Amino acid sequence: MQLASGHADHDAAYAKAISDVAGNIVGGRLIAGQRWSSIWTRDSCYALDLGAALGAPLVGEATLRALGTEAGWMQDKAGHFGGWPHLTDSVLGAVGVWAVYLATADEALLRWGFEVTRASLTRAEREVFDRGSGLFGGCASFMESNSAYPIQFAFNGTAVGHTKALSTNLAYYRAYVLAARMAELTGANGQSYVDRARELRDAINRRLWDPARGRYAYFEYAGGKRSSRMEGLGQALAILWDVADANQAEAVFKNTPRTQHGLPCLAPPYLFWRFSYGNDADYYHNGMVWPFVQGYWAWAAASRGNVKVFGAELEALTGLAARDTTFREFYRPDGGVPDGSARQLWSAAGYLAMVHFGLCGMRIDVDRIAFAPVVPAKFGRIRLSGFAYRDLILDVEVIGCGNRVTRADLDGGTLAKPEIPLSLKGNHTVTLTIA
Repeated sequence: MQLASGHADHDAAYAKAISDVAGNIVGGRLIAGQRWSSIWTRDSCYALDLGAALGAPLVGEATLRALGTEAGWMQDKAGHFGGWPHLTDSVLGAVGVWAVYLATADEALLRWGFEVTRASLTRAEREVFDRGSGLFGGCASFMESNSAYPIQFAFNGTAVGHTKALSTNLAYYRAYVLAARMAELTGANGQSYVDRARELRDAINRRLWDPARGRYAYFEYAGGKRSSRMEGLGQALAILWDVADANQAEAVFKNTPRTQHGLPCLAPPYLFWRFSYGNDADYYHNGMVWPFVQGYWAWAAASRGNVKVFGAELEALTGLAARDTTFREFYRPDGGVPDGSARQLWSAAGYLAMVHFGLCGMRIDVDRIAFAPVVPAKFGRIRLSGFAYRDLILDVEVIGCGNRVTRADLDGGTLAKPEIPLSLKGNHTVTLTIA
């Protein structure tokens, strides 16, 4: 797959992202990065959702098969806080398996993934769901180091596990939504998942929406108190996964702080951890810029047609990508210095999401790809070549800038709507004119 955007830095960043994903295929599975030789549930599934499933869906399936058990999706463990029930975001397996299913249409994978997801949800409802608040307990998704929490939480997995984090509850919400879709497609009754998704969405908005700050709170802790800080991933997922309504999304875009190099994973940073630059685990969740979080933020902006927010994050990550030979795990917000592991899987996938779901506006579902590009003014003509999906190889051309499709063509013939069926096979060209 190649990008020709008229801007060499964007084209180079896209090529680097493709190369980095390929470099993280080891033993037929996706590893987390050059420094992380094992497979992780949350890393793999976020990366698959962001786009790593597109070019190598069978590798994605092999990775997921290694992460699923009869008891549910495997829970990652962290050095500071341990694993289950302090960390509880393993339900993200549902997000990964859905992305791979969309890319393969493999019904056997879907049925297996549904059973593993159902087991995960059952375990969580039994062991970490708090009926009083209607929220799930557990550390914020991926923010599993001391540097992501106040000093009193240091090495205290039990205390962190008793918090109710925004991103982790959004992961459960998404799992319920996807479990309902999986049930429908496999002939099971998914109404209970529909109901529980609605109840959890309402609880998130009731308990974690902070109207005074115009954004979602990082987590809730003892006594129903809300943290005054924000986590970038949670803000993005609330918008992308439709927990936030239109007014909330507009407020979040307006009130979420950014750095000159992009969205921070946490803001404001904790002063105790901020100046600790010895072991990266002592600072890497404390306001650093993580490309996969940027990818979700940009995707969220594109999903709401927000050209300004999308364009700013695309430019920020394109600039960061040029600072090293691979995408890095994270970057320091004060100078954009690359840090952490090289060739980080989900960092590369974050850039793929910006191109596929933002600039090209792909909205992939079970039977179709719809298109709703969001293109900043600096671009005039974008061409994505060799986009492989199921039995299709697409060339996607986007002409103009803005967020409104005025004409859509397939192989030179005008489409009634900007979408194509996934029953198509072979090589095709989609041309989109936008304004």
